Amino acid sequence: MTDSRTARAAVCQDCQELDRAEAAARVEQDASRVTDCRVLRARHLVAEHEERS
Repeated sequence: MTDSRTARAAVCQDCQELDRAEAAARVEQDASRVTDCRVLRARHLVAEHEERS
């Protein structure tokens, strides 16, 4: 990820919410929800930040 994309993702409320949800799922040891959060974040990055992995 380039620096400008990193900065945009760092302040994006959706990115932050997905990160928090993933962290909570990890604490609860809910591997399925962790995966869901990662997939949703990847889709969000492509749709909103034009980032492809």
